[in-house]
Amino acid sequence: MQELIQSSRYKITSLSVDSRFADQNYGNPPDTSDFLLRLPEPIKNVMRIRLSSIEIPPVEYTFSAEKGNIAGTLVDAGGTVSFSISEGNYSTTTLAAAVQTALNAVSSGYTCGIDPVSGRLSITKSSGQFTLNFGSTNINVCSRKTHWGLGYFLGFRIPFVDSSGAVVTMRSITSTASKVVGYAAPLITQNTYYLMQLQTPELLETIRHRVEGNAAIPAFAKIILKNNGFGIDMDDNSNDVWKEFTFLAPTNISQLRIKLLDPFGVPIRLTTTDWSATFELTEVVNSHTYDTLNKTYSM
Repeated sequence: MQELIQSSRYKITSLSVDSRFADQNYGNPPDTSDFLLRLPEPIKNVMRIRLSSIEIPPVEYTFSAEKGNIAGTLVDAGGTVSFSISEGNYSTTTLAAAVQTALNAVSSGYTCGIDPVSGRLSITKSSGQFTLNFGSTNINVCSRKTHWGLGYFLGFRIPFVDSSGAVVTMRSITSTASKVVGYAAPLITQNTYYLMQLQTPELLETIRHRVEGNAAIPAFAKIILKNNGFGIDMDDNSNDVWKEFTFLAPTNISQLRIKLLDPFGVPIRLTTTDWSATFELTEVVNSHTYDTLNKTYSM
């Protein structure tokens, strides 16, 4: 792309970054999804920064404590007890088996299965009524309209209209004839996209990601994930999603802080798995152009 700009005025530098060479990782515990990288020397008079590629191993868990979707509460004749499944990624069959094991670890007589036609999950007790509370114990997760806990991912999204006319979903369900059946097939796929935040050190915003409650998350780029847990996800910027920021005036960049978020704005968990990206920086190398841009900004 160098030949498409006036080389007497601008220069394009490709900057390759890799989390394994981070100067600092953030999070508790520190995670490779949020890191700071200081440049060997500042790149001066930058007018534009663009994400040209990103390579992310698909290791994020669909079911995790951070997502608030691995635990629930069971109420039956034996009392009220909590249960949980292990963090990780599941098929519908292994998910049903994990839930069955978790329920029988705290009570007895439970069977979980997947209907081969509808794909919906059912939970059956050998005898007696039971109630499952599926909402997350994390209030920020439980208050969501969707993805509010284990029940949502298992397919127990029974909607109803409340007295105000709003459609809501039940976080708990009580069995009829010792059985409950999911409203939809379990959700076992990983995220279809991430949000990237970039600070240089100010936060660069080119995307405003709308979330519920009339709120928005500022981001530098939306990263489209295509492999759904298989192979390396590589966004080579071949789609039309904007991944470029233009500064109001020539800016010196000496460090980058890069953070990956899920669709709810929660940092994803890559633990110690490393990933990489490439940025293109357009530098002003002509003093007359530099003065003109600064004058334009000052006006």
